[in-house]
Amino acid sequence: MAKVFLTGATGFVGGDFLHRFASSAASKYAISALVRNADKAQQISSQYPSVKVVQGDLDDSQLVEKEARNADIVLHLASTKHIASSKAIQRGLTDPARSKPGYWIQISGATLLAIDEIKNARFGFESDKVYDDIRDIKEILSTIKNNPSRDVDNLVAGQDSSKVKTALIVGPHIYGKGRGPGNQRSVQAPEIARVTLQLKEGFRLNEGKNSWSYIHVHDLSDLFASLVDAAAETKPGLWNDEGIYTPENGSLTFGELSEKIAAEAKKQDLIPEGSVKKVLDAQGVDALSGHASILWGTNAVLGSSRARSLLHWKPSRPSLEETLPEIVRIEGQKQSNRL
Repeated sequence: MAKVFLTGATGFVGGDFLHRFASSAASKYAISALVRNADKAQQISSQYPSVKVVQGDLDDSQLVEKEARNADIVLHLASTKHIASSKAIQRGLTDPARSKPGYWIQISGATLLAIDEIKNARFGFESDKVYDDIRDIKEILSTIKNNPSRDVDNLVAGQDSSKVKTALIVGPHIYGKGRGPGNQRSVQAPEIARVTLQLKEGFRLNEGKNSWSYIHVHDLSDLFASLVDAAAETKPGLWNDEGIYTPENGSLTFGELSEKIAAEAKKQDLIPEGSVKKVLDAQGVDALSGHASILWGTNAVLGSSRARSLLHWKPSRPSLEETLPEIVRIEGQKQSNRL
């Protein structure tokens, strides 16, 4: 029975994967999950009794290293930027006492592909660039290696494949209601909905012509599960330099997203008008939501050829547009509860 160690079990992405995996694969895998405190540990134990809870946090490097050393497969879904825990995972998976290479599945973020826009503070403008994870793999790897500030991405991409097998999943705009035991809310679309209701009108950032690809969190969890199965079966051709994945199921400009959210908010009688008239700059949106200029103002359009062709992964959940009524309804209920 393969041993799986998971971080981020009560987060949005990690929690949804835990639900997906523990519900369907508990008989095939021994699952351990890192959890920060006793309350969260109890929450996981009550919902997923087959999961072994490891109480600690990402700063406990010795604990993370130990758990990685004892695991066959590590999914680091708690953070895209926590370098200390990532180095601890590396040490555990490359321990000379291991009898075989370990597998490391790491979440990253699509802002990786918008580094120049972020550096130049160019937010809300169109780009025709598309990154496909087979056709453009060399360019994506070069982008990682030429940006030392992406230290976790570089650490994962730079592993010796004879010692540890890695997969780096570049997360796009992730949406949908999570199924995990903790946070079930995504960020980008719900925050646009929240701010629209707060302002009582639709808004956009500058021209609003920038686009991100999107993926439903349940489809993303399916991809992680497929990679775990592939690791357990030691399937080749999926790891390290061949292990960069850019999952997606469509794309949308943020101007269009703002318009659709405003129209839905009007439809639900939450704002007086259903059009976008307010135009904000980067400083204006950042004052309303953390890192909004980056999350709502950059471009990250992806192509997911690798998972579709090699893992036979096929996203099937509702599109981002189809989930907007629920997103707006939930944010409207939260606003009503705050009043």
